[in-house]
Amino acid sequence: MTYGSELADHPATRVCQDHEYRWRYSWPGRLHAALDADGSYNDAMPSGSNDRVVRTSIDFVARWLKAGLPPRALLVVVGWTHPARREFHVAGDYRQIVPHHAYDIRALDRLVTAYRKTADCPDEAEQRYATQVASLHAFLEQHGIAHVFFNGITAPALPRHLLGTCVQETLTGAPFMPHDPAEPTMADFLRGRPNTVNVQHPNETGHRLWAAALADHIGSAAFEDAGFESVGHARLTVAGLPVLGGARALRRHDRKGAERIGRFVRSQRTRSRTRRSDRTDPYIYP
Repeated sequence: MTYGSELADHPATRVCQDHEYRWRYSWPGRLHAALDADGSYNDAMPSGSNDRVVRTSIDFVARWLKAGLPPRALLVVVGWTHPARREFHVAGDYRQIVPHHAYDIRALDRLVTAYRKTADCPDEAEQRYATQVASLHAFLEQHGIAHVFFNGITAPALPRHLLGTCVQETLTGAPFMPHDPAEPTMADFLRGRPNTVNVQHPNETGHRLWAAALADHIGSAAFEDAGFESVGHARLTVAGLPVLGGARALRRHDRKGAERIGRFVRSQRTRSRTRRSDRTDPYIYP
């Protein structure tokens, strides 16, 4: 939803290979333009987990502050995903998994199979989501980093024992962009507007409209005391940060038996079956 998976699908691989185009026209790039910001970094990954959201967000902020860049020059916008997704470090890299899928990396497939049989639990996933949101909010607030949260494809229920607590206040309060009760997620927002989705993900229109909604919120009274600073392109470059950048590789270990990193899938039938299974997968798409 954030990566921009369907902004420039290659006709054979179905993978977005024009990263400059994707970074510019996915909603982070559109928001960059709408706010007249110095730069933007789209760190999303297709089928990414909330585990990854927390890890990479903290890592980015830590590197930002270590480089001597001011906290008030940074805005972090997070789209939370389905809480059932997980991240594990297997075979030398971080892997994003969906519990009911099979994977072509043998060690990863064994781990996911064991996880599915012994540890996959919806109640635990909701508890983990609540903890992740509260933890990242506290970290960003501690370091004076302005931030906006929203739910991308699902609005998880709050564990009953957390109802009426400060955790519920966080999950329904200031960090989250206000929304229409009928449209609690980005996916719902897109469903309510015509011609905003290609197959499962937002097209250019969808990204533009979502960026405009975010920009309206950031320009509202909720952020009037943020006092954003400008660092300029030169300081971003010195700190090793691009003016426009983000994640490049589509690292997905497909349950159909091929690791797809821009690789050509030869069989039209296989391609069609893969896309059809993706469309019916509630853990990946709304």
